[in-house]
Amino acid sequence: MDELERVHARMDCLRIALEFGTQRDVLDPARLADRYWEWVTRGSEATRPADDRKDGGQTQAKKARSVRKGSALTMNQM
Repeated sequence: MDELERVHARMDCLRIALEFGTQRDVLDPARLADRYWEWVTRGSEATRPADDRKDGGQTQAKKARSVRKGSALTMNQM
């Protein structure tokens, strides 16, 4: 991506931040535009972590939800 394309892409991020941001985001659109830019360019670096985390750490597995006793249908209730 050459410099002109980069500038146009960053301007699009700013436009989207202003167009679709909340009232609070419109007060500081550059911060939201920077977050959009980071999202757009994420993955383009050769050194990015394999699982796309900034710190390179492993993702934690979520604990499976358990069903409370008595809330699930049993064969007798069907």
